[in-house]
Amino acid sequence: MEVEPADLRTDEKPRGFSKRREQREATRARIVHAAVDVLIERGVAGTTTLEVQARSGVGRGTLLHHFPTHADLLSATVGGLVSRNEAIVKHEAAAATRADSLTNAITVLANAASSPSYLAELELWTVARADRHLHAALLTQERAARFESDRVVAALFAPLADRPGCKDVAALTLELVRGMALSGVLRRDATHRDDLLRGWIDAARLILDRPEQENAP
Repeated sequence: MEVEPADLRTDEKPRGFSKRREQREATRARIVHAAVDVLIERGVAGTTTLEVQARSGVGRGTLLHHFPTHADLLSATVGGLVSRNEAIVKHEAAAATRADSLTNAITVLANAASSPSYLAELELWTVARADRHLHAALLTQERAARFESDRVVAALFAPLADRPGCKDVAALTLELVRGMALSGVLRRDATHRDDLLRGWIDAARLILDRPEQENAP
């Protein structure tokens, strides 16, 4: 049976559209990957559209088509940073040899928080304090990435999940390691850092073992 030209056009249009979409997605991914690399290496101030354009090898028009503003470009790096930070946590967890689940979970998160990619994400947070456009864009991206981050943390604390204070300990540990990561930018004192971690681990044991009613709001 002879196929009508119209049928051929109908069949090929979706394929052509799909290919163009794949190309756009690949270009966007290349730009974001380059932006993440630049952000980690040079910080927010050095992550200019010109530098990202040069690093990704795309034209200025192409970059602006995908990311019309600098805030859009910076906020798009969150997903890439979260993915890299998750990989670091998994690597640290796989290399951990501590038998104590609590010490293991806290130490893994603290070590991961000292990585350049984690510090780059925190740098975005601090810059967003005075940049409402970046602040709004980051909120959207961080909400989208939160599920994966929560999943990784939950896996670390899984051996302690039946303890009444586990959720509090996990949440407080994240707050602690963020603060330690920022302090570590200027204060590079490994002994002080280790002392703080040991102190928190001791305190966390008390929270884990509190009767459940004490953890109720």
